[in-house]
Amino acid sequence: MKVVYTICFVITAATALLGMLSDTASAQLAFDGDFRVRLYSDRYMEAMDDRGDENYMRYLARVRSKMQVNNRTFIYAEFTTWTENNPTSPVRNIAGTGKMEYGVSQLFGELLFPNLLGLDLARVRVGRQQFPIGKGLSLGESYYFFDKFDGVRLDMAYRDYTLAMFGAITEQNLSESGLYPDPGSDQLYVARLSRTILDQNVMGYYIYQRLRGQFNDSYIFGGGISGDFMTKRLDYFVEVARQYYHQLDGLPEKHGLGFMGGIGYRWAMGPFRSIKVETRYAAYEGDDAETENYEQFSPLYPNFFWGSRDGYVNGEIGGDFPYNGRNPEGSRLWFSRVYVIPTSLPRLRVQLQYIKIDEYVNNDNYNSMDDELSVKAYYRLSDQVQLQFRFCRNYPNDDDKDVNESGSISWSEDRVKMTRFMTEIEVKF
Repeated sequence: MKVVYTICFVITAATALLGMLSDTASAQLAFDGDFRVRLYSDRYMEAMDDRGDENYMRYLARVRSKMQVNNRTFIYAEFTTWTENNPTSPVRNIAGTGKMEYGVSQLFGELLFPNLLGLDLARVRVGRQQFPIGKGLSLGESYYFFDKFDGVRLDMAYRDYTLAMFGAITEQNLSESGLYPDPGSDQLYVARLSRTILDQNVMGYYIYQRLRGQFNDSYIFGGGISGDFMTKRLDYFVEVARQYYHQLDGLPEKHGLGFMGGIGYRWAMGPFRSIKVETRYAAYEGDDAETENYEQFSPLYPNFFWGSRDGYVNGEIGGDFPYNGRNPEGSRLWFSRVYVIPTSLPRLRVQLQYIKIDEYVNNDNYNSMDDELSVKAYYRLSDQVQLQFRFCRNYPNDDDKDVNESGSISWSEDRVKMTRFMTEIEVKF
């Protein structure tokens, strides 16, 4: 890890040096960030081991900085708290239990080139950075695995068109000492083209996932549209992608479909200064036992967060989709919410939401997912401080089943109901 940080720092410093050589330096430094503390109380019901209540605390701190070296050279950095067992935590961006660590989630240098080769603007970023696409169906922000995205990004803008390209070594084999690389690495290459048409954003993208080994690569073609109407009261998004895998001759073809969409409407009525109703849907195709081919849509780094626990999707952590055989039947996620802001209490927002998770295909007539109903209340004490109160209830979608065929129901096969109370205070600076 220290080697990665050192390399990233050297690259960023070199980028800044190039910019300083080209223009007169007049550095300006700005900081911002946030700190959150969450108190949880989980109660399990209908559990075989009578596990009762679990009370615990999670917290997060992030500090971001931006240094302007001159009028076209910048350095960005973001430091995030996490824990050594953080990937097992299902709560997005909030550190779990265990030894506290501090990670560099972003650290990159940026160079701007206006009016270069007929372009309106060209931008180069070198270092550790995120490259989310759309709402995260195929590629999103993943701060659990922030050391995966050390790479180079190039953005080019011409009139209404924007082309962005990104390449990164997501994991490298190292020697036993860790001082030099051994052959073999996982790589990620992305290209995204977008354009504004009638005030709506249209995009298409290509993702190439090249894992170490001869037959572990796959590529994704995707596209989508998003925007709003009626003076931003009605907003929507749609995204569809298809993934193809490199297969040996003689093996069944392997490919899969993923899609996501959502629509929301906001208005004012009676005692409420704002009411919004929103629904979203996402699907990751899984294998249909009745077909000869193998169906699977499972990109490495999707990331989105709907709901409290079960609506979290991240490629390497697991999530409710068929990565690495976790759920070969795929998944479908429905998320709906309504929130209101009272006219008399403009700092208060109350939200009711529901997420239902099902399998894309049901080969075994068993649904291993849970549904979730939540009520949340947000109250802004000031522009920098906010309180959140949350109540969640999880409902199993099916009864207990001896999935492993061991002759008895194990702890992991025990389907339980759970009630969660959470209180959070967030401070921004």
